[in-house]
Amino acid sequence: MHVFVRRFLLVFLVLLSLPAQASNIFPLEPPDTSSPRDTLHSFIYYTDELYKEAVAAHENVVLEKEYLQRAERCFDLSQVPPTLRSSVSTESVLRLREILDRIEMPPMEDVPDRHDVKAQNILVWRIPHTEITIGRVAEGPRMGAYLFTPETVDGLEGFYGEVKDIPYRADRGKDYTGLYEQYIYSSGWMIPDGFLGLLPSWMFKGYYGQAIWQWTGLVLIIALCAASLLLCFKWQRKRSLRRRKGGLRLGRIALPVYAIFLCVFIKYIAVDQIMITGDILAYLTILLGLCFSVSAGLAIIVAGDIIMRAIISSSKIREEALDADVIKLVCRLVSFALVFALFYKVGAYFGIPVTAIFASAGIAGVAVALAARETLANFFGGVSIFLDRPFRAGDYIVLSSGERGEVKAVGMRSTRILTRDDVMITIPNSVITNGKVVNQSMPYPSFRVRIQIGVAYGSDIDKVESVLLEIAASSSMVVQSPEPRVRFRSFGDSALNFELLCWAARPHDRGRLIHELNKAIYKRFNDENISIPFPQQDVYVHRVDK
Repeated sequence: MHVFVRRFLLVFLVLLSLPAQASNIFPLEPPDTSSPRDTLHSFIYYTDELYKEAVAAHENVVLEKEYLQRAERCFDLSQVPPTLRSSVSTESVLRLREILDRIEMPPMEDVPDRHDVKAQNILVWRIPHTEITIGRVAEGPRMGAYLFTPETVDGLEGFYGEVKDIPYRADRGKDYTGLYEQYIYSSGWMIPDGFLGLLPSWMFKGYYGQAIWQWTGLVLIIALCAASLLLCFKWQRKRSLRRRKGGLRLGRIALPVYAIFLCVFIKYIAVDQIMITGDILAYLTILLGLCFSVSAGLAIIVAGDIIMRAIISSSKIREEALDADVIKLVCRLVSFALVFALFYKVGAYFGIPVTAIFASAGIAGVAVALAARETLANFFGGVSIFLDRPFRAGDYIVLSSGERGEVKAVGMRSTRILTRDDVMITIPNSVITNGKVVNQSMPYPSFRVRIQIGVAYGSDIDKVESVLLEIAASSSMVVQSPEPRVRFRSFGDSALNFELLCWAARPHDRGRLIHELNKAIYKRFNDENISIPFPQQDVYVHRVDK
């Protein structure tokens, strides 16, 4: 019979996730939980049927699954985290049945039925001389049903520890063995019974609900997985040292993805093969869940960074441009939003009151926002620059404070300008958006240069004009479209004032172009005998007779 029980447990655990097949009972019919008597009767009936199928010569796995699920529905598992609900429900069924098979049970007619419940308004009923209670569910999807209370579910391990050495009642028969011991000390399909049969008897001694061989297997699989994760980390680090700078660096995502795989693998081996149960399974599940969540969060962040770099490189966007900064911001916001959703789901899955936590975090966020209002002002200034596009990286701008230089980088917090003195100036975006900005590179990249020159009275003004145009046309730094032009501006006190107007290719070239044109004008005027007068004043002294 032990062989039949073990075979039942192995086949049941392997096929637990298979779709239901045809059976002799209605698959959607729930157990009767309309009163303490009905709940207790339903639980005893379905666990009796479960045991019969487990020890039968020709077992029906589908029926076994349905009987176990209906017995589980006699428990109020609302306070059990979803991640532990499957294992806790199965263990609760087997433990409670082991307890009930060892203690004296009251006659079923003494247990309140639905008429007693209605007449006496019974909310909770306790099995005599025990702390096992059946109570009415006050809220939730199963409101009104009488189920074994959450306190009972939480205390079943301790209750079982107190009665496990008591023999089964005589009415259970001398061949009755129960299922719980076989369940917790059995193994999955990857560990054959023949292998366990070769182990010494001391390997089957239980400590904290697990046999020594189960402890050994658990420690071994965790150690092997930890060693493989360390090797993966060293491989990734070695590869990162050899890779060229930049690029998508796809290998960075290997470590978190491998860590996710290991978490799933350890959970499968521990639960479905080594058959870890009880509190150890709860602690292991929580630990693996946390590792899984952290690894998944890192994988999301790394994947977001890879996608961000792919977008920037494919669009030929300059790394220092605001477009690149906005793409980085959007990708990171999406990544953090996914991580937020992940941890929200994980928190709910583990039964953590995430709504209250995030509400408290929202209040704290308001305080942080008030303390960091300058940083937020700079951030929204960067958003304003991105939307208005008053300048871009590479433009020459002049600020209202007088700074002039090339925009090297536009970030979400500040803008960096390189002056002609090769001095880098970092200006908060809030300052830029609240002041006047002159963009000398927009709307056209060429920059107009004005050369003012005075010639002596009596000079040939047509010749002066033609010479200035020739000088501008011969310069390689002058843009010929628009064409250079000369204007006779005014009659000065000492000279005729002309102005040469031409365009440099870039604002960067303004200073050097003025330098080259001034040199060329001075030399050419000397060759053409065009006089450049200096300011002079004639003073006439008249003698006044008294």
